[in-house]
Amino acid sequence: MKALLLVEPGRIELASVAVPEPKAGEVLICVKASTTCGTDLKAFNRGHPQIPMPGPFGHEYAGTVVAAGTDAPFSPGDDVMGVHSAPCQQCYWCQNGQENLCESIMATKVLGTYAEYLLIPERIARLNLFPKSKAMSFDVASLLEPLACVAQGILEIQMASVSLGSALVIGPGAIGLMFASALKKVGFGHVTLAGRNPARLAVGERLGATVTQVSDIKLHEGRGYDVVIECTGQVEVWEASVNYVRRGGHVMLFGGCKGGTTATFDTKRLHYDQITLMSPFHFGTEAVRTAHKWLTHELDLSPLITRTATLEEGTDVFAALNRGEGIKTVFHP
Repeated sequence: MKALLLVEPGRIELASVAVPEPKAGEVLICVKASTTCGTDLKAFNRGHPQIPMPGPFGHEYAGTVVAAGTDAPFSPGDDVMGVHSAPCQQCYWCQNGQENLCESIMATKVLGTYAEYLLIPERIARLNLFPKSKAMSFDVASLLEPLACVAQGILEIQMASVSLGSALVIGPGAIGLMFASALKKVGFGHVTLAGRNPARLAVGERLGATVTQVSDIKLHEGRGYDVVIECTGQVEVWEASVNYVRRGGHVMLFGGCKGGTTATFDTKRLHYDQITLMSPFHFGTEAVRTAHKWLTHELDLSPLITRTATLEEGTDVFAALNRGEGIKTVFHP
């Protein structure tokens, strides 16, 4: 089968590799859609500790089951959508309601969605693979994984009993746009999306957000936002995020910064204004179920898909993403 491999930072190659055969509990899918994401772009540019090189590339997907091992939860012909990991549900963190921090959550991760076929391990097939409705396109279904990351953040906001008044999202990439849409869906009365890219901000408006340039951010009603969500992964934006939250508010540092970097915050602001810093990572099974429900019934995220491509166009796709063109490209292997 054809597959895109990440050879080294800045270089991907189209290769011919063997089609995997599913063992007990596993399923093999024909990939119908696989979307690009910010993590893949970072891996392409500088490598990533969870994405070996040279090796298979891509982790967002939807497709049709073509083969299944014994006792697998799906059968050939089933249309499915899934994520690339699943918790063990046995370790300390899983038993304490933090499946997203499972000590082995990446042990059976799926990589290689930029390919014609994809093998789904038993744990993921059992916990985090879902049927795709006929009404939903494969393109939109492949957004389940990034939306699950957003759902994890939303669930943590809800667990913290945060006021559903106002929210500021900084960074109008795919994740920021998903946050803006999801925050409106769960009841936030006012959502502002801040960024620099006019085309992406226009999509944010379509999703129901008030948009502004980063340089023009104003404190909501003169006191600041109930929640500020940072989605750029830039240290200077992490540090600036606390300037926009109200006293007693919450700042979610969602964007992952480069390893080894540090951020500095005004301790007086954090302490005397009682600012809570949150930094959710990855997702647990509840977040994936929530994202599946949202995609199936409640959120239209199709505006985020701005280009379709073949595997042969892989190098050009990532060059365009580096130029800031588009939001999500979906490969049709």
